[in-house]
Amino acid sequence: MIEDDVLMPKILASDSPGGLAMRWGLVRWWAVALVWVMTCTLSARENSPPPRNDPLRVVATQSGVKQQNRPQTKEEDDRVAILLALRLLADRPNGQVLPPGVRVQIANGEQIVELAPIQRRPPLNDPADSPAAEVLSDEQLLSRVQLDPKDGKGLLEYLRNRTLKENELNQLDHWIQQFGADSFEERLRAVKEVERYGAAAIGRLKATLKHTDPEVRYRAQQALQRLETIPQGQVLAAVVRALQQQKPPGTVPALLEFLPSATDDDNVLSVIRQALISLAATPDGQAEPALLAALQDRHPIRRSMAMIALIEGGPANRRIRLPDAYPQVRDAVRREKDIEVKYTALWTLLLTTRESEYLPELLALIPDLPRGHLWQLEDLLLQLSGGKHPPNGRFGKDPQSLTKTRDAWLQWWKEQGQQLSLADFRYQPRIRGVTEIIEIDIRGYSQGRVVSLGADLKEKWSITGLNYPCDMKRLSNGQILVADTNTSRVLVFDADGRQIRAQFINQQPFAIYVLPNDDIQIIARNNVYLFDKQWKQKAIYSRPAFDIISGCRLPNGETLLVRNVAQGSTGFRLDLQLKELRDTHSFARMNHMQSIEPIDEERVLVCEYNRVAEYNLKTGKLVWSYNCNNPNSAQRLPNGNTLITLMNDPPNGRIIELAPDGEIVWEYQSKDPALRPVRAWRR
Repeated sequence: MIEDDVLMPKILASDSPGGLAMRWGLVRWWAVALVWVMTCTLSARENSPPPRNDPLRVVATQSGVKQQNRPQTKEEDDRVAILLALRLLADRPNGQVLPPGVRVQIANGEQIVELAPIQRRPPLNDPADSPAAEVLSDEQLLSRVQLDPKDGKGLLEYLRNRTLKENELNQLDHWIQQFGADSFEERLRAVKEVERYGAAAIGRLKATLKHTDPEVRYRAQQALQRLETIPQGQVLAAVVRALQQQKPPGTVPALLEFLPSATDDDNVLSVIRQALISLAATPDGQAEPALLAALQDRHPIRRSMAMIALIEGGPANRRIRLPDAYPQVRDAVRREKDIEVKYTALWTLLLTTRESEYLPELLALIPDLPRGHLWQLEDLLLQLSGGKHPPNGRFGKDPQSLTKTRDAWLQWWKEQGQQLSLADFRYQPRIRGVTEIIEIDIRGYSQGRVVSLGADLKEKWSITGLNYPCDMKRLSNGQILVADTNTSRVLVFDADGRQIRAQFINQQPFAIYVLPNDDIQIIARNNVYLFDKQWKQKAIYSRPAFDIISGCRLPNGETLLVRNVAQGSTGFRLDLQLKELRDTHSFARMNHMQSIEPIDEERVLVCEYNRVAEYNLKTGKLVWSYNCNNPNSAQRLPNGNTLITLMNDPPNGRIIELAPDGEIVWEYQSKDPALRPVRAWRR
């Protein structure tokens, strides 16, 4: 007889069916036992008071998520941070970051601080078109804040209450930096201190939404939700326009004083600029004394705005607007040490006075200028020179090559400048030094964005939270259209980045074109639409095969579409009424994330699988190509370079500016590894 204690180990160790079944049974028994123990433990914890050192208690009741006491250690503080981070990452169907009815309450000393749930934009899953948001006039905006547009004294008081002195701005910036402090209590205190500034902090908080630290962005968003009950930027712009009309005493000094508080809002700065230009001359035709004094101000934005206001705005037949101020402005510009202020003032002087003395001074700045100003200056020089660079006159990628560029253009000016009449020169700006970029979220978290880089290559504005953006355009009123492909919508945003409309477009729109009369043409995977500016449909071309993978509107008003076929891609055209024409064009293989960009009436840039190709549509011939991995978009620039977006280039995709000789003179990479650039335009 074999004992059980001898037989059992042998059976368990064997590979027989009985041995395998017995081992699996033991594993299942231990798994069930472990689950039972964990269930009992969690149940006991749920029904017992939390221990004193537990910083967080999560319960699934209407009372929500509560913290029973303050964090005691770094690890416990991190647990709270994790919960708050989950609020940012979650994407609940109802548009809230936390489920309905659930609240977060954080204990701060003896007080309980409740954090309201963040409201996200609702998902775009309703096929019905969303109505346009209310667009308010200046009078309506001012009435929202109990202001009379004719009450100059009240308007000035409103502006002064939102003007921070330099030490206050520095202190505000300090507290905003503390949004990312290691100490949880310090972060709460920082939010409280920032909110003490009230509406004066809104501009800085909006700029903080671009911060790389998600905790800092989260705190800024929370503070903004409590402080900005109305669109503050629009109200400030309305206040400035009303002051410009009413002209109460003290308006110019008040606007100058407010400028440093408005540096985070380009729209408000633009309105202030126009107001200062309008008010630069006193009723007797002399220069406004406050502007003359601001030429010596220690803050660069005030000096720059004063110079511009005293130079621009005169009648067309008088190039020097204020003769009494002109010598002071000219001397101040030549003494200026800030490169941004100096360039802007010299640029304004050259184009306003048409005095040739300012062009060599601009050329001397070339090695030190931000890239965006180089693009703008190069465009001006090419128009002066008839579209040709002098030898060694191409703008390179580093200070050494740019020094050669400067010398080449100075030599050109010495030889040919005297033969040119700046007074008769008609400059047509093609490049303003702005780069606009679309980035998609490769994680699928709907955090794609549109971002605009200024001349200094810093972000000026962005629109975030997009599902799969593919194109963007501007209307004449400043509104921004974004083709959000995966949601089959064209989203409309106002100048402050607020979504005001979502227009349903059947089957994945990927290209938008705004016509001179503000009609809107949209190309989708199986339709091409033409809307008027009220979004009333005027024409449609339908292709049920769902095979349109790319397309563009040509300079003559026709539409070039590309459909995917087995052996390559075939292009065909639509006329101005969206009727199909017979002519066809052949390209290499493309996919739906690759674009076509017209160069002129005959040539187009086509992004194909493994290259960017320039075709002559009239002859059908390949004119130029650049081999690269799956390019997404391409734009031929006025200087002859090509701007190319390469989503799949390691590590995070990139945008390059390619010179005709193949040299890469500029490139951009996303700062966020989860984002990839898919479109880029130089404006």
